[in-house]
Amino acid sequence: MSAELASHLVSEFPGRNEQIDQLLALLGQPDDPTPPGIFVYGPAATGKSSVVRELFELYNPDGQQYALVNCIECFTPRLLFERTLNSWAGHKPSPSNRYANYARCENLVDFVNCIRDLLVVADGGRRANDTHYMVIDQAERLRDRGPMLLTSLLRLSELTGANISVVLISNVIWDKFRPRHGGAPEPFAICFPSYTKQQILDIVAKDCPADEPMPFFMTFVDAIYEVFHRNCVDLNELRHLVAMLYPKFVQPVFEKQATRSEFPRLFKLCQPYFSAASERLYLREISTSEWQKNSAIASAKNNPDDITHSIYQMAEGSTDSLDLPYYTKFLVIASYLASYNPSRLDAQYFSRGSGQTGKRRRGRKPAAENSLGGKDRQQLLGPKSFAIERMLAIFYSIIAEPADSSVDVQIQIASLVTLRLLSKTPSDDKLDGIKCKCNVSLESVRSISRSVKFDVDRFLYDFA
Repeated sequence: MSAELASHLVSEFPGRNEQIDQLLALLGQPDDPTPPGIFVYGPAATGKSSVVRELFELYNPDGQQYALVNCIECFTPRLLFERTLNSWAGHKPSPSNRYANYARCENLVDFVNCIRDLLVVADGGRRANDTHYMVIDQAERLRDRGPMLLTSLLRLSELTGANISVVLISNVIWDKFRPRHGGAPEPFAICFPSYTKQQILDIVAKDCPADEPMPFFMTFVDAIYEVFHRNCVDLNELRHLVAMLYPKFVQPVFEKQATRSEFPRLFKLCQPYFSAASERLYLREISTSEWQKNSAIASAKNNPDDITHSIYQMAEGSTDSLDLPYYTKFLVIASYLASYNPSRLDAQYFSRGSGQTGKRRRGRKPAAENSLGGKDRQQLLGPKSFAIERMLAIFYSIIAEPADSSVDVQIQIASLVTLRLLSKTPSDDKLDGIKCKCNVSLESVRSISRSVKFDVDRFLYDFA
């Protein structure tokens, strides 16, 4: 049984042979004594939860010797206790029992007493010898549930007299997990390290479509890994990118634009999608369904610039619900820069004379530091009021070409005030003219800037 279980898990989870052998050795037979605590840790997306869940589902198919609980779902000790007792007792809340739990546990004392009644007293104590496992995912959240909860859970076997083992799954190492007051026994630690490149390729190979040749698919996966692995360290995110980009990579083959042997040409045709995926799909600025719907329209037969532009337009409807005219978008950008940039730096950022700008930049003084030793971030301080004349000066500086004479800038400013993208502020000195504040968020301004191909971060004091 153990050998068959190990071979199945190893084939299902490549690169986790050592961890699977350690877990099976600790579990042993159902009536074998086990450590009171097992600590499974490692970075995110390394197979911790998946391996442990699959192992226990095969180890105990009826599900009455283990309880899988997640600290995100069970956000109070009571939910944690009652979910565990339901699993061990084989109890499922349903309409017939009015969705009642097996027992009501308000505190740890009630939980210990219920365990004794269930495992030690019931059936003449026959279930007390069988090991029962309490598997807690996202276990680092237990640190916020009281100073004694974690210590008590690791001593459940001692408190109840039953053979109980608590399996903790966490992204945090034990040194940052250990209770400060002491008293908690040291659990047996099993580390799930990050996957190597070959292990990642072996795992993603399982996602190959049934009607696609494996060598061709793996060549694409290897290219995706080389492009994204420095920024995308999460295996799940990498698999998501492969699933979204592979249909666009193979599309020119079906459109007779290239053959499967012309990999460099296919890679070049898919390059716009790689760039867009790194900025849109991976950062979740566009949902998976929107990506699939909009990218299906684009084709390798089109101009790559048109493809990139269409992909960039995908997120505009979700992040910017206002369809603003071209010059109005630059007015919004100018108002944001005026609200969040110190006025003393306008000549440095927006001066048209390259020589004067370069001279000022060479003589630039270090940014002012706050009491904590860091630069004061304008984003945290909020928008500051600015004069309309200053915003117009920035506007005429950042537009690529002079505004058309038919464009009435004053009317567009009034429209922005009506839409509450700008708000007027009272001025102490009436001679200063009208002052406004920008009410647009940074993400919205970035979205508007991308629609007009303007890099707003280069002109922001916080990011320059």
